[in-house]
Amino acid sequence: MPNNLKALDFDYLLIEHYKKMNISEDELAVILVLNHLLKQHNDIITAEDLSFKMNLDAQKIDEILSILVKKNIVNLDFARNKARLSLKPLWMKLFNQFKIDILNEEETQKEEIAKQVQNIYAILESELKRTLSPIEISRIQEWFTMNYTEEDIVNAIKDLIAINKKITIKAIDKKLLAKAKAEEIDKEGVTALSDNWSKSLEETIKLAKTKWLEDDE
Repeated sequence: MPNNLKALDFDYLLIEHYKKMNISEDELAVILVLNHLLKQHNDIITAEDLSFKMNLDAQKIDEILSILVKKNIVNLDFARNKARLSLKPLWMKLFNQFKIDILNEEETQKEEIAKQVQNIYAILESELKRTLSPIEISRIQEWFTMNYTEEDIVNAIKDLIAINKKITIKAIDKKLLAKAKAEEIDKEGVTALSDNWSKSLEETIKLAKTKWLEDDE
């Protein structure tokens, strides 16, 4: 296996994707045993070598290896009149599939977060009975980048409602910060999170909100 790919669990990736790659169960078994022998730094591996560890005979394994070479899953090199088997083509296919899986997972996560953000917009606009200002929208988006969940934000809003406190972005922010501090103290015994609300940020929000309301008039 190429050095830059060793950090990945290719046995896992192979099991996950072999069906998609049109690899049969017999071919899968040959690949797994071949990989096992390659990990032991065996230089030359033959069908006979594989048959010693498998229920398939050498002739059947040789047929399977030929198919895998044609599928560009196994590579066959000749050096000094000796044939060397390599799984590099397979590792590259699995590595590319791994990258695709990561991109798909990231895209799914982005879509889910986008839905959650929209839900928070709707809840707050319903509570505030007005459209959110750009600075408020920006702060809500920041909450999600700070690893607050939709549930965290909704609970903060419910807590404010329960104590009849005015719903504002600043009030929600403080509730979220208090929760984060409590969790950190519970876990670490101390917290580095600050209660100080940036004065400049507070003034920016006030000015932006005022301008936003003026534009609506």
